[in-house]
Amino acid sequence: MKLAVISDTHDSRDNILKAVSIMNERKIDALVHCGDYCSPFVKRWFDGLNESIKENFYGVYGNNDGDHVFLRKNLGQICELVENGYELVKEFDGKEIYASHMPKQPSIEALATSGKFDFILSGHTHAVVNKKYDNGVLVINPGEACGYLSGKATFAIINTQKMTAEIIEL
Repeated sequence: MKLAVISDTHDSRDNILKAVSIMNERKIDALVHCGDYCSPFVKRWFDGLNESIKENFYGVYGNNDGDHVFLRKNLGQICELVENGYELVKEFDGKEIYASHMPKQPSIEALATSGKFDFILSGHTHAVVNKKYDNGVLVINPGEACGYLSGKATFAIINTQKMTAEIIEL
């Protein structure tokens, strides 16, 4: 299974559209957004996703997502925002995934070393992380899709069978 992970899109229309195009070309099976969509109108830029991706689009809120009600209403048509909005625990292809926008590093370490999850996904720092622990757990921060802070717009594609992640630069 190919799972795309994107975060910190921060209303960056052009980069969202580029990422959507790549996801469609690469025939992604599912998408997890790790927060900071920012404005509810980003929904229209994700509308171009293939139907199979739209049916498997999940997300959590970030610290810059101001209008949770309208985001849930708008994105709810294409994206399942988790119940509490801040943590996603989901199984994909027999693999357990934990996603949150801004878990602290000690929390990431504890989750990764616990072995309860196969993938730990986060955002917020705008810095790419692609780290495999000795127990096989993969920790991914796809960086920032917006490219505002680092100057590099990125997202990740995980291969759940190979337990690897590729960082895609937009």
